[in-house]
Amino acid sequence: MLDKVNALNTLYQNLAPVMDSCGFQPKPSDGAAKGTSLYPRGEGMVMDFTGEKGFLRLVYSADRIHLLSGPVDVDASDDSAFNLDSTFLLVLDDYDEKDLKSLSNEIGEYLTNTYAEKKEIVSKKKNVQTVSKAAARSGALAYDPITLASKIAAMFPYTAYLKDEIKLNVDTYGEFLCEDFFVNHANKEIMEVIRENNPNKMKKLFNILGEIYEDGTNEVQSLIAVTVLGPIKNDPKLIQQILPYLTDTMIEPVLAANKRLGKSKSANLRLENPPKYKPKKQKKKGGLLQTLMGGGQPGLNQQ
Repeated sequence: MLDKVNALNTLYQNLAPVMDSCGFQPKPSDGAAKGTSLYPRGEGMVMDFTGEKGFLRLVYSADRIHLLSGPVDVDASDDSAFNLDSTFLLVLDDYDEKDLKSLSNEIGEYLTNTYAEKKEIVSKKKNVQTVSKAAARSGALAYDPITLASKIAAMFPYTAYLKDEIKLNVDTYGEFLCEDFFVNHANKEIMEVIRENNPNKMKKLFNILGEIYEDGTNEVQSLIAVTVLGPIKNDPKLIQQILPYLTDTMIEPVLAANKRLGKSKSANLRLENPPKYKPKKQKKKGGLLQTLMGGGQPGLNQQ
């Protein structure tokens, strides 16, 4: 658990050099701590920075850090005069110093990418390429998130927009942001099937999930366990409804993720707020499940 004042002061100290590199300087206000532009406001705290590029304000309130932006002459007395640039999680009750450092890096990277560098807009259209059943079964390839998304979209022919959202996702970012697609689009349809508990629909859904999970990458396995089935949030009734349809290898990680989501406020906030887009790096990702569960293999050593 973090102390609010100390945590925000640390965050300020970490971000001030980044702001300087982006062309923004602290803008002290009444009530600001000495040598900073950090000041309390109600139950939250605010830090202001200005420069030739405009006015940036970071507002801590209700477990979130809101990054606001506006012109240099924006009415600083009214947050509604700013634009909401981005939002980050800061759950004081659940976070520790390591989480705070990670948050500082996340915000700092966003500021650098947005205000210190010109990001290239992806204009080249990319075809959606999926992994075939034959390739997955032979071991030549493993199922990936976009294959799962495509199969789920095909399961709901009455929601043609899901296929369009997959293409839009890839065209927008140059790669497939799976958490964005499922959290904001597909999960609604999936949860309706689970709540309805129609045997035919459940079998069809979990045949897809089971097939992809068994022959999928670590990333797609954690996607299924956390992002797709995590919204059940350990509801006893829904857990009993899905148990008969889970494969043997799915049971442990799915139940572990739901146990975590059933009691952790910060884990739920992470689930409901997919990571911001970042340019792809040549580094193997462990998947959302490992992040949620604190590292390690999906479903193992979780108490």
